[in-house]
Amino acid sequence: MSQDRDPKQNTNADRRERLKRQKADIVDMLCGSWDRSCGRGTTEWTLAAMYHRGLISRIRSIKRHKNAPMRLKKGWIEAFLAMEKHCDGIAVPDTFRRFVATCAALASDSEEELRKKVVERYPYVLHAAAEQTAKDFREDQSEEDLVRMLQRKNFPLQRLVTEGLGSVWSVWYVPQAIQSSLRLLLALNPKDEYPEARAMKRHFILHIGGTNTGKTFEGFKRLKRAKTGVYLAPLRLLAVEAQETLLDGGVNCSLTTGEEEDVRKGDTHVAATAEKLDLKARYDVAVIDECQMIEDPQRGYAWTRAILGVLAPEVHLCAAPQARDILIRLIKSCGDSFEIVHHKRKTPLVFINRAIDFEHLQPGDALISFSKVGVLSAAEDLRRQGRDPAIIYGALPYATRRMQMEGFLDRQTEYIVATDAIGMGLNLPIRRIIFMETEKFDGTERRDLKPEEIQQIAGRAGRFGMYDKGYVGALKDPELIRAGLTGAVPQIEYAVQGFSDMVLKVDFDLLEVLTQWSRMPALPSYRKLDVSRYIKIISAMRKRGFSLPKETELKAANIPFDENEGPLEELFFDYLRSFADGDEIEQPVLETSDATTLPELELYCRKLDLYFSFARAFGAAVDLEGISEARAKAAEDINEILLYRLQNNIRFCESCGRPLLLHSKGRLCETCFRREYRRKHKG
Repeated sequence: MSQDRDPKQNTNADRRERLKRQKADIVDMLCGSWDRSCGRGTTEWTLAAMYHRGLISRIRSIKRHKNAPMRLKKGWIEAFLAMEKHCDGIAVPDTFRRFVATCAALASDSEEELRKKVVERYPYVLHAAAEQTAKDFREDQSEEDLVRMLQRKNFPLQRLVTEGLGSVWSVWYVPQAIQSSLRLLLALNPKDEYPEARAMKRHFILHIGGTNTGKTFEGFKRLKRAKTGVYLAPLRLLAVEAQETLLDGGVNCSLTTGEEEDVRKGDTHVAATAEKLDLKARYDVAVIDECQMIEDPQRGYAWTRAILGVLAPEVHLCAAPQARDILIRLIKSCGDSFEIVHHKRKTPLVFINRAIDFEHLQPGDALISFSKVGVLSAAEDLRRQGRDPAIIYGALPYATRRMQMEGFLDRQTEYIVATDAIGMGLNLPIRRIIFMETEKFDGTERRDLKPEEIQQIAGRAGRFGMYDKGYVGALKDPELIRAGLTGAVPQIEYAVQGFSDMVLKVDFDLLEVLTQWSRMPALPSYRKLDVSRYIKIISAMRKRGFSLPKETELKAANIPFDENEGPLEELFFDYLRSFADGDEIEQPVLETSDATTLPELELYCRKLDLYFSFARAFGAAVDLEGISEARAKAAEDINEILLYRLQNNIRFCESCGRPLLLHSKGRLCETCFRREYRRKHKG
């Protein structure tokens, strides 16, 4: 049995039907007007036609009437018509939006005169809008860019009408055009970016094992016997040690890192950091160390690049067990052969099943903290007990670190206090590894140590040939360390893929190209390099008024320095300004003072590194003797502080920079605290 419809439903249905008829009438009216126009052929008329199609699509999608007074609706339609004589390109999208929202008013019988005016002038209004927006577009881009964009398939008509031609260009066209160019320029598979390596028959020997298992030693034995060879390391320290080992063995070996070079005449071997591999040089044997670094978001690309592209028929990869699967996948993708050599510890690693008392340490102990302040504080506490330690942390210059290591090797110091920098490649006569902390700040959050981190560091205990066993313990929470020693470490799932210089051949802004490259999907087994540092540095260049070729921008962004450290950032831009102005790149100078602090000396060493890296990158002259002397003097001064003046070089007042007492809990010295207190409580 049927029921009568609610009057309100009848009203709504009537409104929808009326709106449907009005839209159809308006569409027919505007399409007829457009079809009768004679304008065709030019870029402006092509753009006007797209405006027309976009407006018709918008009108057809109207869901309800615009609830506004008829006077206002007529005003908006008049504003649309006025664009024929005076058009502001920026205002075009808003004018179109209001015209679409109110054009149903043209169906009213009372608006016959306005309707006739729209029918008569509609095509020419669109042409005027197209003419102005095209003119605005050509101020920044070329005619060819505009034509190519208008000819592209699936042109976003709705975006054109609602957001404007500039938005279509930047949001729709540029990303697609960049990605299309990148697909043409770059190989689909990263392995195919290295055709010379693909033409070779390479054989890989995978040395798989934990810390202190002799992986690198085995690779080195083969490297020494080779006529030519290259050793790639994650750290400058390891590259220098490799060079010294080869030189001591009678092998003429050069050194190349981001911070220093020692190129020897007639060399047959090169020791380098992973990023400095020369992909054009051919070697008989290559040894690539610490290959688990292949997943590092910022640096992993260097290991991926080296494995895929090194020109050597025999390649030794030294890696932790969790890197095995990803390395095999990369080698198989290249069509190369491989064998696996598993390395095991020759001395057992024993866990100390109790919390260790700081007062009862033993010679050969290494205390591990995860901050510089923690390391220095523990070292000073030991020194107060009459037990001088060696000190190692990441910010320590190489030469000073070497002095500290030699002191421990020569038994001048019987203890060592270090950060996790000790975990990678530093072979020291350590009997016991003792974790002072079980948490670390990883740059984002403070978290528990991961099993792979615990195993990497703990493996330094019990050096073969010096001890029968290695021991691992903790000052607190030993159960977390115990669990980490035996915890499963998941296999690395991907290798980090970097970009090549081919990005410079894409005819768009470098920042846009890098952004779109990072958004393009990577193949299985790969993940894109984090390009945020490149974008940050290049953006900062432009904000400071530099207008440089993109080749120069990319070269500058590749220079290794901490862009988050204010003094280094300022020095970088001073050098960039000197380069742009054609001036000399000058070596930084440290004002001599008996009161020079540890942070000041460390910063000075980092400035010297930046000076060398910048000058080398841009082909500027470097006073090699001068920089060598400056580094040596700073290293000696730092070593002297660590040996004799550590107490006043650990923590500093945040206001005046004076040293704080070792165990001071505050952030200000007494003088600054009192001044701050008086200021806050004045009156």
